[in-house]
Amino acid sequence: MAVAAASQQGGPASIARAEEATAAATSTSGASEAALTQYTNAAQKYQLLVPASWESKGKAGADALFEDPARRSTSVGVTVNPVKVASIDKFGSLAEVGDKLLEAERKKESTLGVSLVSSSERQGAGGAKLYEYEYELDSTRGRKRILNTVTIFNSRLYILNAAFKCEKDACGQESLAGVQLLRQVAATFDVQP
Repeated sequence: MAVAAASQQGGPASIARAEEATAAATSTSGASEAALTQYTNAAQKYQLLVPASWESKGKAGADALFEDPARRSTSVGVTVNPVKVASIDKFGSLAEVGDKLLEAERKKESTLGVSLVSSSERQGAGGAKLYEYEYELDSTRGRKRILNTVTIFNSRLYILNAAFKCEKDACGQESLAGVQLLRQVAATFDVQP
């Protein structure tokens, strides 16, 4: 179903990402999270695949928010805001934007520590350059693994934020399947011209 929806919405690149995400989700996570479904916001011009069992929630400042009903601390949200900059390249490089993101986290009163796990960039099907970051956040509210996908395209800032709350000491092996699912969801995020 997700692959069919992607083929109608985003072309070959979206189909490939949908197939990869669906296959990986089926092989690495529980049955309740195995089915991914297409979410498209035509007005804000973005799309992604989310677990079919997750609930859509309203949250101030978020354009879309999806929450795992079995683990409420696990969520994926998208914000979209107009900006004066036309593209992410004009805002900064992968490293520069990553430094700004982590510095913003460090400045939060609740933050005890933050460390970058990985960063990468990819090209969306519509031509947008997307920066992807994964980091571990230790805060007064617990330890989380955070995934962010950031782009500026056609003077709109898009941020996908995915969060998985880890066990008390670290995001170890028991967290792997949950974090992997968020990676798969983030990999399907794309914006349209």
